[in-house]
Amino acid sequence: MYIVSRMLKPVSHQELERVQQAQSVRLPSAYQRWMQQYGEGTYSGWMNIQRPDPEVLKSFAEYDLWEHTDETVISQRQLEECISIGSSVDGDFLVVHADVEGLIWLPRHDDQITVWPSNEVSFADILDHIYCGYYHRDESFRPAYFEPWNEERQHFFYHFTGKEDGISMKELANLCQSHFSWDLVIDNEYTCKLFSAMIGGYVRFNMASEREIVLFYEVNNHPTEAQEAQKQVRTIQQFLQAHHCTALK
Repeated sequence: MYIVSRMLKPVSHQELERVQQAQSVRLPSAYQRWMQQYGEGTYSGWMNIQRPDPEVLKSFAEYDLWEHTDETVISQRQLEECISIGSSVDGDFLVVHADVEGLIWLPRHDDQITVWPSNEVSFADILDHIYCGYYHRDESFRPAYFEPWNEERQHFFYHFTGKEDGISMKELANLCQSHFSWDLVIDNEYTCKLFSAMIGGYVRFNMASEREIVLFYEVNNHPTEAQEAQKQVRTIQQFLQAHHCTALK
């Protein structure tokens, strides 16, 4: 798994233990190991892995968002007792409950609640299993990557106008890929992401809109590394601006 940034913010064992004791719930071991090693962040661009939160689902118990029958693992009232540990970019919730073995999936665009096993060694394997099962995919995101959350992240948005001059965003992405040295490349029909460990970030080309490009990077605390990173960021900016990209304020 590729780690976008070295600025990780792990969650302590003590904090996780306090949640378990206060809520009388057992957090999955794989999830606990993940949080203690990596902390919060986004996995492969689709799942936000978060601190355990007992408050998120309380308000949802008032609405009939999901079907509750005798076969459903939790009742509508029990939603208030669920501990959220993640959410997808589509708004699905991944939660745990003291009376349920496994991870409960509360979908945003469906009324059927499902339960997924939580006994895999790796939390990433669990998320891959959910992704393939729920979205009916043969395989998960490959290569997998993790984008830690911290306060150092910066970004620049660009509006691409190259189509009017006969160059597509795909062609620009290919040109950018060949012009610089990248540590990881993810390229499909929806997006192209070019990752650089030096800047602790990546360039994202939105192939769906063919208009938006974003440069993400981090401010490194180490003086020498920060200087090199800033130099690389400026070089990438100059490249984009020289190829039909207008910075947005």
